[in-house]
Amino acid sequence: MPAFRKIIAVCLMLFVISQGAVSAASAIRPITVNINGEFVTTDSTPFIVSGRVMVPIRTLASLGLAYSWDAESHAATIINSAKDTFKMTQGQGTAYKNDQPVQMDSEANNYNGRLMVPARFVSEAFGYSVYYEGTRGILFVTSKDYKPDTAKLTSNNVQEARLAAISLPIQYSFKSNSTAESDKQLNYSYTFATNDATRYIYENKLVTTVVEIKNNTAYAVWQYSTNGIPGYDLYTTLGGQEPSYMGELFNDSFDYSGGKYKAFYTTSDGSTRSFTYQPKNYGEIIQPIPAQ
Repeated sequence: MPAFRKIIAVCLMLFVISQGAVSAASAIRPITVNINGEFVTTDSTPFIVSGRVMVPIRTLASLGLAYSWDAESHAATIINSAKDTFKMTQGQGTAYKNDQPVQMDSEANNYNGRLMVPARFVSEAFGYSVYYEGTRGILFVTSKDYKPDTAKLTSNNVQEARLAAISLPIQYSFKSNSTAESDKQLNYSYTFATNDATRYIYENKLVTTVVEIKNNTAYAVWQYSTNGIPGYDLYTTLGGQEPSYMGELFNDSFDYSGGKYKAFYTTSDGSTRSFTYQPKNYGEIIQPIPAQ
């Protein structure tokens, strides 16, 4: 067994011992929103209902859209820079764009004092593209003229480059395994090679996905299962092929587990050090690694 596999097996064993038997179904991770390559903080957590991602209406401000709320009629009016108007009423499936009726794929509704709207329908009504990546639980919203910032992806600032890398939606040439979905486990981690942002490992403690950044696109190249049980069916390939560079990727890790964030990094003498932190939004999970 290669050295890196032995290391993972030991880590998994420690994880299982320390965490105990936890049902993945009981740990559902909140949905994150990324607009034009930037992770945004929402005033209420987005969620999925009947297969539709619902977001708080205030999030639309990040799209350059303005909105108003009429408390008496329970209606929200959204206006873009071209003065197109979109009006929806709480609990109704029919909305109006420039006074013309259109059928929504899900109703806008009030949840805990926040008006939540169907992200895809509202965004696409104003010319934005919407893509929900189930692997990490991220809703990506992009304008027609948006392109990833190549300067950030190739930056000498490795933290900036890594953040730009995880801000790209993961594309698959194979079918992602359902166990890799974000609603199967609350805990997750990103792991990189030293001073590298072009390849990373994303793990939800049950399934590991290996990602490569090429031509401003994030591609999943391999996905395998650990099943959470060290030594048993530890490396079941679920899609793609194992890259030859796997042994290089286990140096800088950013981990969310047990409600805490912790970074691990490998020093120049080969030892491992760590530090804890508390990010203000999803993007801040990528931390600067101390100079060696």
